[in-house]
Amino acid sequence: MMEIIYTPLIYALCWMLRIVPVIAIGIFATSFAVNLGLMRKFDRLIKPISSKANISAVSALSVVTCTFSTTAGYSMLVDGLNERIISEREVIATTLISSFPSILSHLFTYFIPVVIPILGLTTGAIYVCLVGLAAFLKTCFGIFLARIWLKDTKKRSAIAATNRDKAPEDDKKQALNKSAKSTCNMLKRIVPLMFITLFLVSVAMELNLFDRVSAILEPLTNILGLESGVALISATAIVNTYAGIILAGSLLAEGLITTKSVLIALFLGTVVSFSARFAKHSLPLHVSLFGPKLGSKTVAINATTTLVIDVIFIIVLLIL
Repeated sequence: MMEIIYTPLIYALCWMLRIVPVIAIGIFATSFAVNLGLMRKFDRLIKPISSKANISAVSALSVVTCTFSTTAGYSMLVDGLNERIISEREVIATTLISSFPSILSHLFTYFIPVVIPILGLTTGAIYVCLVGLAAFLKTCFGIFLARIWLKDTKKRSAIAATNRDKAPEDDKKQALNKSAKSTCNMLKRIVPLMFITLFLVSVAMELNLFDRVSAILEPLTNILGLESGVALISATAIVNTYAGIILAGSLLAEGLITTKSVLIALFLGTVVSFSARFAKHSLPLHVSLFGPKLGSKTVAINATTTLVIDVIFIIVLLIL
């Protein structure tokens, strides 16, 4: 019984020690840039996104910021939500629209230096392109929802523009103080909720509430007529994405599995473990930023969209 509590507690603490400094730096840097008026330099990018996606300038700026830091981008949505510049529906739509920019932020830190060398140029490039396409489709779905849900973009953009125009009047000292205060207030709300959510999800993982789903993998791959390595890669990817990719690269190098089967295995692993992954990684961040109700709704919609797209990809790969 103690181990069920002790292990999740250590996991939550270690994860918090690693991620909270990154979140704090991201929030502070973004807030400081906004308070100094530096973000106005992105107006050439913001205006087309705001116009095409039918979202406010604040949300469009959040989308651009997600290219560098998803947490910093989402923190801007929180500010806009608190100031009633944007609605809950706009938050949901914007998180979907941010999917492709968020993938770009990992391109040079994960996909190119890690995934492609492990899987090989051909298989790695195809996998990265498919992951990028999935994110792009999510972005398109977010734009579709925004154009249906949101109607008063011009009014909200004008309010946001007025607020941004005031920024240059603050000097650096005032901007620093304002940014530090904003960061502290944000962390006070984020850290406790994130820790509690991480702990509870980790307890669920210790009780194997998510891992039991992986039992369906081998019968499923047998029915589909796929190599035995597919089930092995998928099961490994459920536990650890890096390990799944390394195993796939090893089997590929030995000629024991095809590129097509590797792609199916990695996406199948994502599909089977999607509830655990979103609960373990996305839920704590979204709930701590947007609150339990909106955060859970945002994660559910993003997870469902990802699941549908991944299932479609698997079906297409099976047909090819």
